[in-house]
Amino acid sequence: MLNKVRSQSGKIAKEATISFVGMGIGDGARYLFTVILARFAGVEILGIYSLASSITRIGELFGIAGLHSGVMRFVSRLDKETEVEEVKQRILSGLKLGMLFGICIMILQIAFADYLAFELFNGSLLLKTVIIISAVSLPFATIMAISAFATQGYKLLKYKIIVLNIIRPVIMLFCVLISISFFTKEAAIKFPLLISAVFSSFAAVIFLGKLTNIKMSQIFSGVFDKELLRFSYPLMFVTVLGTLMHWMDIMMLGYFTDTTTVGLYHPAARTAGLLRTVLLAFMGIFAPMMSELHRRGDIGEMGKLYKLIVRWILSVSLPLAIILILYSKKIMLLFGVNYLSASNVLIVLTAAAFLQTIFGSGGHTLTMTGFTKVNLVNSIVVIIINITLNILWIPHYGIIGAAYATFVSMALLGILRIIEVNHYVKISPFSIKLLKPVIAGGIMIIVLILLKPIVMPMHTLISLIIVSLVGLFIFFAILWLLKFDQDDKEIWSGITMITNKK
Repeated sequence: MLNKVRSQSGKIAKEATISFVGMGIGDGARYLFTVILARFAGVEILGIYSLASSITRIGELFGIAGLHSGVMRFVSRLDKETEVEEVKQRILSGLKLGMLFGICIMILQIAFADYLAFELFNGSLLLKTVIIISAVSLPFATIMAISAFATQGYKLLKYKIIVLNIIRPVIMLFCVLISISFFTKEAAIKFPLLISAVFSSFAAVIFLGKLTNIKMSQIFSGVFDKELLRFSYPLMFVTVLGTLMHWMDIMMLGYFTDTTTVGLYHPAARTAGLLRTVLLAFMGIFAPMMSELHRRGDIGEMGKLYKLIVRWILSVSLPLAIILILYSKKIMLLFGVNYLSASNVLIVLTAAAFLQTIFGSGGHTLTMTGFTKVNLVNSIVVIIINITLNILWIPHYGIIGAAYATFVSMALLGILRIIEVNHYVKISPFSIKLLKPVIAGGIMIIVLILLKPIVMPMHTLISLIIVSLVGLFIFFAILWLLKFDQDDKEIWSGITMITNKK
């Protein structure tokens, strides 16, 4: 049993560390992308990009149609050595369906560009242009996502991380730098999504080919797989509704206010979204491992894995959340003085993202154990509540109303997932060991509050560097004093080993 725990912990350490490194690069590139647009293109241009991006991201999910998760789940359950042809056919079927769906959604987005730009968001011709150009990226984005997730079915995260979290955001950053330096600020929001999707899709298929010998020219040779589609389509609605939740505040602000208000809100949302990197880093390996344990019927190990993941997600995300909340004004100054008024929005959205990060593994647990329709019902209920709250609060409270709507929705979704995983799967995320990061976080809060009068008068970057170093040192020093458990030591050893290799 001890060897099994060590093996499981080591695997989590290896793959999660790969995720953190890759996602750190990707989130850094995306963050710089937003900072550059905010400082050099202006609030309105950033708002236009945010609205067009939200529409296109939702379009991507309709094109992908849940096939990325479906392919990953089926591939992770098949024997890669004896069922090679079946693995290949499952993947080709997903790619073909994704390509066709992506083309259909592209046509729809172009056809409705006038309505979206002028009627729904009271926008400009530039908004319509960006919506149309971004729509062309959809077929490429579906191929990119399905191919990347197919490689994850082999319990390898490096290819998916390279494509989704390094190649795509770095190309987007490169595009905005070139556009602002040599062309116009309008060009900086027209082409990044399209160019990055094209290059990333080819890279994803090349990496997939290393594992399966699949080539881009074979995509349309896939057969119609009813079982794959039957499993995937509920996931499409779950992921679409989840992304709608993520972008709903942006779109509702665009409907009730204007692109300038959206531009003020976007940096706070992007910053708070950094917390979700923690969840995604762990979920990349957690999902296929949970699927395999469920296939074997090993509920005991599923419970241990669930508790372990939640504890480490809390340990990694809590110090970041504390810094974002206590020093929200300093962080918003990174985007410019004009964005300082959105510091309270950052506080509320950070709290919402923290809840989503801590309890997000429950949604993946339901999916990997076959309860996709439960996730779908959750998403429908919560998105209806989110829309209702946005309609009620944005006209009266503006951008802070949108932030509170997101917070209430995330809190409700987290509660639902805890209850349902306990009911359907018979496992719980809670254990006495969760008190350790909570205690460390409490002491960190006290220290950073006492540090405020000293660092606030300093330059923004210097103060944030000092706060981060001191806060993280205090947090992990307290965890060390409280003593790591055996599985914690295995994870830490795995992280150290990978870091030393690098």
